[in-house]
Amino acid sequence: MSAELYLARRYLVGLRRRTHVATVSAISLVSLSLGVLALIVTLSLLEGFQSTIRGELIKRTAHARLTPAEGRRLEAPAELVSILQRKLPGVHVVQVVHATCLVGPAGDAVPALVEGRSGMRGAVADSVLAARLGLAPGDTVDVISPRRRLTPLGPVPVRMRVTVTAVKPPAPGREGGALLLPLAEAQRLLWGKPAVEAIELRDAAHPWELAGRVRRALGDRAKTLRIEGLRELHHPLLLALSLERAMLFLAVGLMLIVAALNLLCNIAMVAAEKRTDLAVLSGLGVGPRALRRLFLFLGLGIGVVGSFSGAAAGTVLAVVLNRTHAIPLPRGVFIVSSVPFKVQPGMVAAVVGLALALSLVAAWLPSRTVSLRDPAEGLRYE
Repeated sequence: MSAELYLARRYLVGLRRRTHVATVSAISLVSLSLGVLALIVTLSLLEGFQSTIRGELIKRTAHARLTPAEGRRLEAPAELVSILQRKLPGVHVVQVVHATCLVGPAGDAVPALVEGRSGMRGAVADSVLAARLGLAPGDTVDVISPRRRLTPLGPVPVRMRVTVTAVKPPAPGREGGALLLPLAEAQRLLWGKPAVEAIELRDAAHPWELAGRVRRALGDRAKTLRIEGLRELHHPLLLALSLERAMLFLAVGLMLIVAALNLLCNIAMVAAEKRTDLAVLSGLGVGPRALRRLFLFLGLGIGVVGSFSGAAAGTVLAVVLNRTHAIPLPRGVFIVSSVPFKVQPGMVAAVVGLALALSLVAAWLPSRTVSLRDPAEGLRYE
């Protein structure tokens, strides 16, 4: 064991003889530990909610979307679908048309998104539209298209009567209501001919990387298309989640900064208490760099104990709260029944690293002051 490390250990252990110094050291240790604990529990709570939101996006929305770079219609959509199915086996491909129409029983129509999707077998209303119109499976609604057809009486909107076969939850972020139709019916209603406006893809194995795989699969054809992945399709939401994480980290991280300032005061007090000892050590030939390392080890010792104890307590607390569902949430308001907590090893390592870095910074200033002090100053009044 080096002399600096030995002296740092002796100073830490021997502080119990100095009640006021020991009390300040204990406060520094506890405050650092509580700061790490609070930061880990808060970030675990935030990650629990955000991972639930990301899971809902993966579960209920398209993982990649192809639209024409210019215009509304895709050129040769059947050929694109064939290429994607051949080069990306296991990826679910859906052809889509959509427009805003008037939907509702006779005399009580409201604007809603009407979307035609390949693979649909009947009309499906989301719960938002169903609540606005009082719909239930088996009800019949009229759909009035923005497309018009010419009659002897002039242009007349195209309309279609459909029977709702099911009601399902709305897609994330959709608040205006939607009606899903089989592709062929929606094409007749919205276009009057076979047309495809977008192709949506889903890949349960690698949803976040699907857009890049689609670009590579299409090659030069991708230049005439707009290919958006989950990050592009939900950019505002994901950006808000990232900003929320950053701001919450900074807000709760202020506790660690306060703990580091307390640690700085504690080390400065130890340096004042040991002024004579340090002067004697300097007189015996201990250099300024060794004295600086002594107080760096002292701050790092408190930082290590406080950081790892707080990390262990915070991790255990978050795991217990998550597994026991200790904080319930109102049913029907949130997508989960209790507050979720999710502990990530990388997050814990980042918090511990930040706490240790702040401990070193807090110890550096007193150590620098000690290393520059004249030995005669410490012995002047002894």
